[in-house]
Amino acid sequence: MPVYSYKHPETGEIFEDLRKVEDRNKPYILKDGTKCKKIEFFEEDKAPWGWRSGREVYEVDSAWCKKCRPKYILKNNGERVRYDPTKHF
Repeated sequence: MPVYSYKHPETGEIFEDLRKVEDRNKPYILKDGTKCKKIEFFEEDKAPWGWRSGREVYEVDSAWCKKCRPKYILKNNGERVRYDPTKHF
């Protein structure tokens, strides 16, 4: 079962819940009766994990890129460029 994120409508607090796929669109209901709506993964401004930040992989974790020593990297726009550790950090 996957984990889904839900946002409190008033406070903006984010809750995570483990539920079945068929129940994913049902609201998350708090003990006080407040209904929290599901955060869609493609809503960049609402995603708590920062997955779609728009940054390149070498900008997010340059140490990991240097450790892997790739010959090429694939940029967000689909362009394949030769990896240069002095340039991509």
